[in-house]
Amino acid sequence: MKIESIVFNLNNFMEKQQYSYARSMILKEWNRITEPLNYKLLGAQAKELVKVIAKEKEDADFIQLSEKEKRLLNLLNEAVRDLKLPYAKKLFYEHKELYDLSYAQKWLSSDTRFMCYAWTRTEV
Repeated sequence: MKIESIVFNLNNFMEKQQYSYARSMILKEWNRITEPLNYKLLGAQAKELVKVIAKEKEDADFIQLSEKEKRLLNLLNEAVRDLKLPYAKKLFYEHKELYDLSYAQKWLSSDTRFMCYAWTRTEV
């Protein structure tokens, strides 16, 4: 696909708030999109997303987690935030080894970290 088509599609995805499609396109075409001449063609929102992805690529903690693990951490955060505590507790016990990892702790909200700590303490 030509870079002009990629830029056009990427800008459209960002306008329509289809961020997952935009993210996957950026990751797929990373080398071409980050070239200075091509980067200048991107809209403001697309440029910001490229910056976020670049920062993520530099962060070692971010790289160590798989997409599935990131989804599980976000799911636990959402369950605690929405006060679905029985479901959150079930998630915690099913994936306890994940929540014990130091780099996974950075993905948890303070409320979620507190709840995980409380559930760990009740085991003893």
